[in-house]
Amino acid sequence: ELIDVHRLVTVVGAGGIGKSRLAQAAAHAWSGRWPDGVWMVEMAGLSNPEFLPNTVAQVLHVNVSSQGAVLDELVAGVAQRDLLLVLDNCEHLLDSSAALVQAMMAAAPNVRILATSQEPLRLPAEQQYRVVPLAVPSPATAVDARQYGAVALFEASVRAADPRFALNDESLPLV
Repeated sequence: ELIDVHRLVTVVGAGGIGKSRLAQAAAHAWSGRWPDGVWMVEMAGLSNPEFLPNTVAQVLHVNVSSQGAVLDELVAGVAQRDLLLVLDNCEHLLDSSAALVQAMMAAAPNVRILATSQEPLRLPAEQQYRVVPLAVPSPATAVDARQYGAVALFEASVRAADPRFALNDESLPLV
């Protein structure tokens, strides 16, 4: 719903909590909504902020020159498009991510952006969706513990790998 109402939504939360998966699921669910598609830019391996506009341009198939203002060329290349851009793992490139997003939002009215980050981009139009950890029980019985999201997810994941796993009162402290 946030993506439908706001042009910039940032999924914020601790590392490893599932922000990327949530963004992927949302992008997949909305894939038919934008005539020019849904595009995902994985930024975890990008270490130099100067390469961000080139990376996004490459993903979006926007031709940019190797010289000049690449960000300006990228923004001009998407100005008339109607798409969802997912920027995944912005936390280590916050300033350059914010500058890119701000430029796109100013010049490309039909581009919506879904970002994931451990920290917000701190832009005025940003709507944050905070992902919080799943609840973990205090010592209890295995039957009671299954009511907690963290335990249920753990049990399902382990059983998918080894159907012989049994959550019981003996294995609960390890879980």
